[in-house]
Amino acid sequence: MKHFPLIGVTASWTPFVEKRPVFPDGSFDYLKNDYTDSVADAGGIPIIIPNLERENWKLLDPLIRRLDGLLFSGGSDITPDLFGQEEIPGSNCIIRRRRDEFEMELMRRWDVIRPHGPILAICRGHQLLNIHNGGTLIQDFGACGVDVIPEGHRTPEKRRTYHEVGITKGGLLAEIMGEGRTRVNSSHHQAIDKLAENFRAVAFADDGIIEAIEPIEPGRWVLSIQWHPEALSDDASAGIFEAFVKASANMH
Repeated sequence: MKHFPLIGVTASWTPFVEKRPVFPDGSFDYLKNDYTDSVADAGGIPIIIPNLERENWKLLDPLIRRLDGLLFSGGSDITPDLFGQEEIPGSNCIIRRRRDEFEMELMRRWDVIRPHGPILAICRGHQLLNIHNGGTLIQDFGACGVDVIPEGHRTPEKRRTYHEVGITKGGLLAEIMGEGRTRVNSSHHQAIDKLAENFRAVAFADDGIIEAIEPIEPGRWVLSIQWHPEALSDDASAGIFEAFVKASANMH
């Protein structure tokens, strides 16, 4: 009988805003259907994880024991003090500390309870994984003096765009997508600066921005990418989710 693994997917969070149109007042969690659809299409059962208040973090342990894989989704910027920096003036960061602290705790507990549990990290999740393992970020390309063409990673209107990346040989990503160049979508103004010591970069944009990382040591399925495969319709992008779900199914 086929096993359909339970995949936890992190959600974005927005604070209370008085007289907000459409979704008035209260704070809420939300997630684009692209993530859950991609997991389901690959044969996984997506479970959206809300950004719990600190007093309810104790519920994470029994949740983690039920999950087979964990997907860290995209979203808001990460609080700079979580990687030892102060916010740079003009960095245009949109910070949601509640989500930052919750996801860092979720990742910490996942490593303890599910030390071999598969992780797929996308965009913000990619950056969070690097921070969790001791790395840092470029807070904002412009504010940090990084010369990146707008078409490369995000349009001036902060919309998604497209560019090419080079995938290095010999890693998990190359096994799924093949080595060499491929075209990806992108919408970010932050990126990995100092790479976590226990990880290696396995894809780069032409301007040198790290686009994907994997653990150096083999034995655990962890893939972290800066672009958004959940919003692409090609076979290679679907293959990322298929490989993730297959690895998660093997945890059962």
